Amino acid sequence: MNHLPENHSGAYTDDQLVDLWLSGRPVSTQTVYRPVVVEFLKSLNKGLQEATVADVVAWTESLTGSPATKCRKVSTIKSLLSYAHRTGYNVFNVGLCLRVQRPTSDLHERIIEAEQVPLILDEAAAGRDRILLKFLYASGARISEACSIRFADLRGNRVTLQGKGQKTRTVLIPETVAQELRSLRWVSDTEQSPIFKSYRGRALNVRNARTLVSQAAHEAGVEMSPHWFRHAHASHALDNGAPIHLVSQCLGHQNVATTSKYLHARPTDGASRYLSIPQG
Repeated sequence: MNHLPENHSGAYTDDQLVDLWLSGRPVSTQTVYRPVVVEFLKSLNKGLQEATVADVVAWTESLTGSPATKCRKVSTIKSLLSYAHRTGYNVFNVGLCLRVQRPTSDLHERIIEAEQVPLILDEAAAGRDRILLKFLYASGARISEACSIRFADLRGNRVTLQGKGQKTRTVLIPETVAQELRSLRWVSDTEQSPIFKSYRGRALNVRNARTLVSQAAHEAGVEMSPHWFRHAHASHALDNGAPIHLVSQCLGHQNVATTSKYLHARPTDGASRYLSIPQG
């Protein structure tokens, strides 16, 4: 006799299952995933255990936004449904029907030219704001990583960053940038104090940091997000001959293949250079 799988998740409601699925993930990841799940569950108008393939397909067809946004949402729900099935919360994995269509890469459109960097920096307010932008470019750090660094993380011209999945890495920055970071230290600061602070002395909020970066870029005639500095760091370093494994390490990539996308986005050499092209 065939028996239905037993629920080993320990969850008795959809909310409990979602909390278990998100458990242990970085706060930044939870902040992105949870709204997608809430949107999906609301569209079902019934419990997750009652979801059918037709329900899931209907939801995907109702999605709006950019291809990248749709891809992220589909991947999120596919992961949730797989988890629900693996733990026995759902009898069937109705997420198997989902096909994640990877969007065409537009990375080449999100890399600023080296000549634009000083123009953007000049538009930022002197002091904290300008130093933050300079640090993002010099280190390749994510904006969330930059906002969380403390003086204890700065040793000489080395900064230890806490990246995704609570993984840490130490990056080398120019001594001039390290000195500017130290210049942000208040008399009342300790080693555990954040380097980038609000005017009340608390760690600079990521949202506010994004805003000040975007505003400086806008004044320089560039529409960009803080993450573009990370792209620029990788691309410009590779253009100048930096070993790809070193750039990969600085960015915190687990695989050099991830870093290689910058080579494809801005090729500095091509096979055509080795061809004899007829003239006229």
